[in-house]
Amino acid sequence: MSPEILVVRNGDGYRVLHGHLHLASVLNASNEFIVDASGEGKVKVVKTPGGILIGEENQRLPLLKN
Repeated sequence: MSPEILVVRNGDGYRVLHGHLHLASVLNASNEFIVDASGEGKVKVVKTPGGILIGEENQRLPLLKN
């Protein structure tokens, strides 16, 4: 988990508020990572062939592009 990366839910997905480059670097090294989500606590970020998903197994939402 890294306090240097912060995401926030935005409609049907998430947006990165802080730490875009750090998140990209971490996901190049690993397919999963834990980050802080504003108002939600810690959430898992998972890199898949279809894109980057954030959340728990039963409800994963996409990382939206800025």
